[in-house]
Amino acid sequence: MNAIEVKGLAKSFDGKPVLKGISMTVARGDVYGFLGPNGAGKTTTLRILLGILARDGGDVAVLGEDPSESGYRLRQQVNVLPESHGFYAWMRADDYLQFFAGLYGRRLAAPECRTALAQVGLDPADRRPIRTFSRGMKQRLGVARSFLNNPQLLFLDEPTNGLDPKGRRDVHDLLLALNREQGVTIVISTHILDDVERLCNRIAILDHGRITYEGLLGEVTETTSKRYRFRLDAAYTFPPAWGFPAIPLLERSGNWLTCSIEEMTPAQAIRTLVDGGLPIVEVEPATGGLEGVYLSHIEGGVQ
Repeated sequence: MNAIEVKGLAKSFDGKPVLKGISMTVARGDVYGFLGPNGAGKTTTLRILLGILARDGGDVAVLGEDPSESGYRLRQQVNVLPESHGFYAWMRADDYLQFFAGLYGRRLAAPECRTALAQVGLDPADRRPIRTFSRGMKQRLGVARSFLNNPQLLFLDEPTNGLDPKGRRDVHDLLLALNREQGVTIVISTHILDDVERLCNRIAILDHGRITYEGLLGEVTETTSKRYRFRLDAAYTFPPAWGFPAIPLLERSGNWLTCSIEEMTPAQAIRTLVDGGLPIVEVEPATGGLEGVYLSHIEGGVQ
């Protein structure tokens, strides 16, 4: 049984379609990157998966249950860190965790509380109220909160927002440990593509209410890792036919050429093109990896 199965999911607000029949599958044990520009429908999708928002059409199963019918029971097995999660500013960090543990019917022992805070890089002995915390400290506390019920499925919206590079790495390591050691399935909605490349094994790209791409992250990076752009002298007249069958021409934009060099090194490709008469004046890797795929699958992306 998959962790999440969505088929033909549709949702409109005031007659305006927001989700237009999307389908996606998250296997158990996945770290799944859910990507898309602002307004694409990511938050609406997550709210439906959590049983907070009713759908207009389609089928949804989360951990084998329909969230619209099993919302309370399902929420005992999942947790979520929204982008704007809010805090009770007068509480201390330990009070905050104790309070949220109680919402799951748990009584968090003091040693557990200290461990939870230390795991995310917060000082368990810090007795200051949350209102004195920096943005990064609050984000760490929110991450600690999202683990409290030992979820089978964890939804994270911009989990490293506001963290410095070390803080991001700490959170990455913690999420990877949860996934690999405890088998927690994780869905990450984020604009930080570096986070996705470090953490995720599968991705989906949502744009204007439609899934425009879904696949393994490894396939993305392998497919796009050997594309290069070559700028030709502006005075050069481009011939009517491409004369380099071993270096497929993928795109021409002005005096820039994007080519695939699967069969040779960049240096070999440059030599072949120059020897064949192309006046190359600049070379750079094409936008590749996740960034390239993301930009090519959203409206107004790669031109």
